[in-house]
Amino acid sequence: MRHVVVNTSRQAITIETEGVLVSFVHASCFQVTRRRLWQQLSSVDNNTPCLVMGDFNCVLRNDEKKGGCEPRTSVINDFSDWMDDNDLFEVDFLGSKFTWANGQSGVRRILCKMDRAIINEVCLNKFENLRCKVLPREVSDHSSLIGFPFSNPRPKRAPFRVQKMWFSHPDFMRMVIESWNAQVSGSPAFIFPYKLKRLKAAMKE
Repeated sequence: MRHVVVNTSRQAITIETEGVLVSFVHASCFQVTRRRLWQQLSSVDNNTPCLVMGDFNCVLRNDEKKGGCEPRTSVINDFSDWMDDNDLFEVDFLGSKFTWANGQSGVRRILCKMDRAIINEVCLNKFENLRCKVLPREVSDHSSLIGFPFSNPRPKRAPFRVQKMWFSHPDFMRMVIESWNAQVSGSPAFIFPYKLKRLKAAMKE
């Protein structure tokens, strides 16, 4: 099996193997420095299978951190924008929700999900049953990740993601308003998720 190094930096190394770009990440703990990582990893052709995995040193959602101060919104937005701009999404994972611990206990204990595997739709189509397992922390304060094929097949589709270009369409807001205001009967607990599901279908169409 032939591996070709595509690019390297202090935060990531990307190799090409059998037509797949694989990036191994050890991101900086500084937000400004991480922005150079997002730039480095934003030059992938959408027609090329892409897998990015490792320690991103930041969370993607507020609930991915337990203890300590709240995650900064700008940090989450930088991470999320990079994924959205490059049509990337996280691999389904098994195991612990948190992949890093600060080694403290009690009120000083902090848990975060800093490690993950991220792919594009082309990679999902090539490895349709790919999963990522979070292994128990042993020597390091980070969990190891291992990718593996899952035995049960799933539909060949990528998760629904809002595309930024939709907002620039002249009929976008009209479509949203018409979909949301269309009559539906039921309890509030039924109406809200039903409207979201209906709106998603309208946006995809």
